[in-house]
Amino acid sequence: MGNVVEFLEKRKQEVLAQSAALAADERKDESNVLKAKANVYDICKAFYNAAGPDESLQKFAGIAKSWEASLTQAKQYDEDYKALVEEAKLEAVEEIRKQFPELF
Repeated sequence: MGNVVEFLEKRKQEVLAQSAALAADERKDESNVLKAKANVYDICKAFYNAAGPDESLQKFAGIAKSWEASLTQAKQYDEDYKALVEEAKLEAVEEIRKQFPELF
């Protein structure tokens, strides 16, 4: 269990550091996209801590499906910024899946 939580926290901190660097360069929109990505690690960690790997990650996978639907809708309506946010979230989901395939 510790490895999962440690990984999620480490990745969140790395992404937030990237976000801060972008903000310092006055690239606020890009910074905000990365903040949304960082939140994904927190969401997964919260589910994981609350109910353990099986039940919580099933719920997390359900949320990821809603992000996929939101991305599809954003592309359909040419909402570029929203699409970037949803893509960033899904990148985090994919990264978690690759790191811990046994959880999904």
